[in-house]
Amino acid sequence: MTQSNFSRRDFFKIGAVGAAGAAAAGLAGCAPAGDKAAGTADTGAAAGSEGAVSTNDVVLKLGDELPKWSFMVAPDPIPEDQITEVKENDIIVVGAGMSGLTTAVAAAEKGGKVTLFSASSGPISRGGSNYARNSKVMEELKVEPFNPTPFYYHEMRAASFAVDQRKWMRGYNESEEAMNWMIDIANEAGLQVILERDNNFDLGPHYAHAFSTLGDSAMVSTGQQGAVEALEKKALENGVEIIYDMKAEQLIREDGGRVTGVVASKINGSGEGYVQFNGKYIVLATGDYSTDKEMLACYCPEALQYVGFEQGETDYNTSFQMGGIYGGDGQKMGLWIGAAWQHAPAAPMYQGGWGGGHEPCGFHWGLNVNTRTERYQREDVSAPYTAHYLLSQPDNIAYGIWTKNYPQTIIDRGQEWFLFGSDYTLPPKTAEEMIAIWDAGVEEGSYYKADTLDELAGQLDLDAAKLKEVVARYNELCKKGVDEDFYKDPTYLVEIEETGPYYAAKNTCTFMTIMGGLRTSADMEVCDEDDEPIPGLFNVGCMVGDMYANEYNFAIPGNSYGINCLTFGYTLGHRLAAGDFE
Repeated sequence: MTQSNFSRRDFFKIGAVGAAGAAAAGLAGCAPAGDKAAGTADTGAAAGSEGAVSTNDVVLKLGDELPKWSFMVAPDPIPEDQITEVKENDIIVVGAGMSGLTTAVAAAEKGGKVTLFSASSGPISRGGSNYARNSKVMEELKVEPFNPTPFYYHEMRAASFAVDQRKWMRGYNESEEAMNWMIDIANEAGLQVILERDNNFDLGPHYAHAFSTLGDSAMVSTGQQGAVEALEKKALENGVEIIYDMKAEQLIREDGGRVTGVVASKINGSGEGYVQFNGKYIVLATGDYSTDKEMLACYCPEALQYVGFEQGETDYNTSFQMGGIYGGDGQKMGLWIGAAWQHAPAAPMYQGGWGGGHEPCGFHWGLNVNTRTERYQREDVSAPYTAHYLLSQPDNIAYGIWTKNYPQTIIDRGQEWFLFGSDYTLPPKTAEEMIAIWDAGVEEGSYYKADTLDELAGQLDLDAAKLKEVVARYNELCKKGVDEDFYKDPTYLVEIEETGPYYAAKNTCTFMTIMGGLRTSADMEVCDEDDEPIPGLFNVGCMVGDMYANEYNFAIPGNSYGINCLTFGYTLGHRLAAGDFE
């Protein structure tokens, strides 16, 4: 399907006239994928008439079907005479990331016959944090599993209890076995699995597993590519057929029954024509939908300002990039054959700056002001949460401000100072080390430093008089030990010293990707509008529906890799090989 030319002007049309008006704008409304094509809206009803909803010059009656977005409309089937090759196997996996390769290896080692193909030119992954509730690495380091009861209540509440708790708990209960399996694969491939220090906020578990080349702890949080290369090697050893530069285009479903195959096109110079892959089980592991602008406008319009409005080409070989990754190929193919969208609202993955923060995913928890020189929030929240809130602040910018007393005071109050990517075996940073890091950052241009508040205000383009007032009020609250304005944890009420130097960090909201997509059962079956599994069709990885809502908050760094990709891929692969879905 050719992606639509979706422009900034089109988006503002949607904002002005809503889903109904989108039909008049030449776009389509966010309707359930299972509905039949929408007819013409009845525009003859008088505005304000009983049972009608008016949107500018378009009137829809209650009960009328909303028009569709173009990405929901199935393209014509690919003609059989353009299919130059047919391949058959028991299990067809689409996608060579962490989730697809894990599923393939797990199935093959239990005797499953597997073909995996991918639009990428090789195994591809990014990042590096992988969560599990426990593992042999944790046991060696004598790290105890955390208490799931308060933590998971906190996570469910953060998601408005809109997520599928069955999947969360299965992920928790089955993650140890899957992680130990992956640790063995990594070690066999010459990698070591390091325990990464994580957050103390949000009742967090305090650890995630990361892959590294032996003896190179600098790779913590960035070594996921090594993991997928290790899985590819294991897949080939177990007889998995792997084909790259092959892009899935359409699923094959016979008369609303079982999904029996997928048609793919050859890309990146690998040839011409289409290949049809037939199988008993089809597993989609095709990633997110964050570069399809129409899908963003429908499911998560706030993210559009971070990825732009013009449609670009998807790079299936990107190892890491901000502003969106993939174009929702698997989600769209599922919608076209009757799959439903997830129940939960979208969960964008935002990340904020960590300047001045003392935890891996923590914003600066001292004084923060926006570009109007206003303190605007309690600061003791994760960087993703505060980054999300920056969407409502002028210029989407915040400045953390502190003086040299800040790090030692925080340490004296019982907090350890760990930066992003810290190995669990390494000691926390000292106050002197942090000040040295900040001074180096000043030289590099990543931090600000000034002898006076007037000078700092000039560097940050803030109102100097207002900044002095805000600092005075903040210091007053620090002396009281009670944040009467926002009721932040008093641990982080540290006075701004009257004499400099003053430090500052500029923190912004960065969009990475969006989690979720097709409605998914606890067994990874793709489901229809009635929550009934579509026979033969499964998905894994970040596209699993109803796992996250509102925001992917990094309270468990590596939750998606560790659960959606590793644990769900591992258990699904074994079950497919065992024939549990006959």
